[in-house]
Amino acid sequence: MHSWGDLLRAVVTGVIASRYFIAACFALFLLLRLALILLIPVTQESDAAQYFRLAQSIGAGAGYTEHGMPTAYWPVGYPGFLGGLFAVFGSHPVVGQLANLTLAAASFFLVLGLTRRIFQSETTARVAVLLLALYPNHIAYTPLLLTELLFTLLVLAGCWLAMFHGGRRAAIVAGLIFGLATLVKPQTLLLPAMLILLGLMSRSGRLEVHRRLRNGLLLYLALMAVLVPWSARNFLVLGSPILVSTNGGVNLLIGNNPSADGGYLEDDALLAQRRFSLADQVAADQRAKALATQWIAAHPRRFLELMPLKALRLWGWDGEADWSYRIGFANYHAFANVFRGVRAANQVYYFGLLALFLASIAMLPGRLARLTVPWIFFGYAFVLYTTLISLIVFGAPRFHFPLMPWIIMYASWVVSEWLLHRVDAPSVTTPLSDHARRDATGAVQVPRAVDHQGLDHA
Repeated sequence: MHSWGDLLRAVVTGVIASRYFIAACFALFLLLRLALILLIPVTQESDAAQYFRLAQSIGAGAGYTEHGMPTAYWPVGYPGFLGGLFAVFGSHPVVGQLANLTLAAASFFLVLGLTRRIFQSETTARVAVLLLALYPNHIAYTPLLLTELLFTLLVLAGCWLAMFHGGRRAAIVAGLIFGLATLVKPQTLLLPAMLILLGLMSRSGRLEVHRRLRNGLLLYLALMAVLVPWSARNFLVLGSPILVSTNGGVNLLIGNNPSADGGYLEDDALLAQRRFSLADQVAADQRAKALATQWIAAHPRRFLELMPLKALRLWGWDGEADWSYRIGFANYHAFANVFRGVRAANQVYYFGLLALFLASIAMLPGRLARLTVPWIFFGYAFVLYTTLISLIVFGAPRFHFPLMPWIIMYASWVVSEWLLHRVDAPSVTTPLSDHARRDATGAVQVPRAVDHQGLDHA
């Protein structure tokens, strides 16, 4: 007799196996996000309003200026992207919102492709795009003119090229993409290094090591080719070759001062001592960095005590997009209960994804022969890297947004292993079979048995 669990598996796998499943997921993905743009008119506030104003300046041909003065306080990547669109289509928030929808749609297919290649599983890939399509906080970001959707797409695209296309051209294009991502968020600068190190850690011959090092060099040369013109511009207009932005020092100070609580908090007398002004923003950032490092050196115990609070701010909560609707949607209070309900459901959804992600770590040993090594480790490294940055600076839920597609990939793997009766399967400890191969990047590729619809056999 079949158990209820077996019947549930059969039903779910039957739905996932449908030839229309991916198309249905993509249609649902688009409809949910487009409906939010059309049905909930939200004004751009706080960071989104600032990006919009900077993009308007670029679109109008006034350059990257604030109040008529050149600036590099905010990373130029997202305002530059919006400004280019505004120059062509006009400076209206809907232009940026539809661009966000396009960025999100491209991420859908990158998540699908990356999951297929990394986990060598069509079932896992299909579960991943379903979970991404239904993720409320990801949906909620679409109407907001914030950096997250562009940054997420650029990282996914750069990883796709760097992981699975081993030629010189792919390395150069990946470098250009990671360069653009660095202009959106400066911490991107070390992400390609993580990919290069993972590649070198895989078992490879000398020629393969040389190829990886060559491609890594080409990638970083292309990345710097994106950053150098912006740095030169900053030298010309600000008098200093700022690589990306002039807010690194203040971000360090925001998270490390007498009033710091782990999150974003500017209400402290120490921050006032940086004496910020647009005209003096470079020196103000240097003062902020000096104040932060002096405070850390004088209060090492408190610096360490703040670390778990920063981690809690980073990972404890999700659904932060609700704040933008609370202050930007005129009828928010009329539908407050609906928004609260969605926020609560999102939090449960988010905790479920995190739990499955953690479960994937426990499942990993013994299953590597069925996964793509070394790229299976990148998502874990990305999560750790972002967490370490927050432990030093400060934590905020927005910082984990670009990580969520990766967390969803791992969560989907756990779900698919359950669907395919492999969660409790014996560990695979035998060497790779003669049928295993390495692709053009040197990553281990193990052919998987698939049925006529491309789904994994149990």
